[in-house]
Amino acid sequence: MNTIAALWNFSARLLNKFSTIAFKSIVNDCVGPIYVAYPFFLKNPECIKIGRGFSACSGLRIEAWNQFENETFQPRITIGDNVSMNFRVHIGAIREIVIGDNVLIGSNVLITDHSHGDTNERELKLPPAKRKLLCKGPVHIDQDVWIGENVCILSGVHLGRNSIIGCNSVVTKDIPSYAVAAGVPARVIKQC
Repeated sequence: MNTIAALWNFSARLLNKFSTIAFKSIVNDCVGPIYVAYPFFLKNPECIKIGRGFSACSGLRIEAWNQFENETFQPRITIGDNVSMNFRVHIGAIREIVIGDNVLIGSNVLITDHSHGDTNERELKLPPAKRKLLCKGPVHIDQDVWIGENVCILSGVHLGRNSIIGCNSVVTKDIPSYAVAAGVPARVIKQC
């Protein structure tokens, strides 16, 4: 390995080590050994609970929105033990997102319990950033779920234990345990 590559690798390891230390110091409700690569972004870390063995590649973004425009919320994000997230995972809550133990999440995944506004004429006349945040319900992801690359999991969804969500899917409805789902919108394509 040449000198520049060796220096680059050393710098990346050092950044990631400091990133993990910073993450653990920011998220008070974080237990056990974890790994969080640089960079990451947290909004209202006091609303976030992280389990043991958590790992996340770079670009992690966890947002607990307690206020938007003139509204207030009481968000809660709970991530279980041994959850592994690939690059650029975005989690956003105004109410509740629960991710169970041993969940594997691919890159470029969005998990959200809210959206910007309704689809009525009055709301659609407003710029999207000025619309009220709406929640159709919490997002619950049971243990041992595998979520593929580029998946969007939307408000009010429950993913059953040991389910698999195929790449590029948009999940708008509950997926039962031991099922494989894929598509836009996601539908069950195999049930064990």
